[in-house]
Amino acid sequence: MNIFQVLSQGKSRLHEPSMSAMLGYLLDSNKDHGLGDAFIRKFIEYQENPLVNNLLKYDFINSQVSLEEPYQLKGKRKDIDIQVIVLNDKKQEAHRIIIENKIKINAANPKQLKDYYQAILEDEKHLNNLHIIFLTPDSKAKQLQKEYENLELLHNPSHTKKWIKWIGKDGRGGVLSIIKEILKPEVQGSINPINEYMRHTLKAFIKHSSFLTEVKRKRTMRTGEDIGEIIDEAIIKISDGNKYRVIRRDSTQIQVFNLKTTDKEVARYILAQFIDENNIDVDHSNYNTRTIGKKFFEWYKKNKN
Repeated sequence: MNIFQVLSQGKSRLHEPSMSAMLGYLLDSNKDHGLGDAFIRKFIEYQENPLVNNLLKYDFINSQVSLEEPYQLKGKRKDIDIQVIVLNDKKQEAHRIIIENKIKINAANPKQLKDYYQAILEDEKHLNNLHIIFLTPDSKAKQLQKEYENLELLHNPSHTKKWIKWIGKDGRGGVLSIIKEILKPEVQGSINPINEYMRHTLKAFIKHSSFLTEVKRKRTMRTGEDIGEIIDEAIIKISDGNKYRVIRRDSTQIQVFNLKTTDKEVARYILAQFIDENNIDVDHSNYNTRTIGKKFFEWYKKNKN
């Protein structure tokens, strides 16, 4: 039994915050996972960042993690997925590592990384040793590239950014490889045994995360898959208070995603509600989803400014 797969069934399925919670738990060297600083140490090594390599000289890397860490940018709240504070031997902040976690390509938001960076600096203008990590599936999708490229760092040599993957091509490399590297010496008997429950949990997390973040490279016509490249996109808000990302692909496929949960929604229902609430002249009751989407984007392009 894989507990992560069980909890991912139905509407209770694990979303990005849940995956971030597990990753944050492992990155915190003070938690009860029994790994000490083994994971954060490997994570720092994986960055190949000379600015933080100095931490590897510590006998113990004291890392403290917070999830959904709130900042503000121009009066609007911005929640960071994972924030790692690494303390020096005087228990003062030595480095701050910010991780923006994506498990779905469609969750990309061109402004998000840039906004998070600016929000942090709005709170602490002279912060040093700040490292932004963009964690995504192994994909060169344009929307992911745009989000990463839009993050322009200030001329502060102690500010860095790095794009890493959950899992690399053919299952090699990536964050999940760090867990495998920790498990390997335990199996070989070169380190003390890992708690049995923790060992099985790590294996289950690797399996579930590999499946969840795997990029489908072959395009097929199976239900729910992304068919074609994105040619139009828009952010809309309806009366339930939620914001949605509407995309149109060159195959004419229309998709709608909840920005908060990243869930794929019923496109026809969300678009119809938006059309009615904004008195848009589109008789959606007589059209299929793709036609509704086409007419929505025709209206959107005329009225977005």
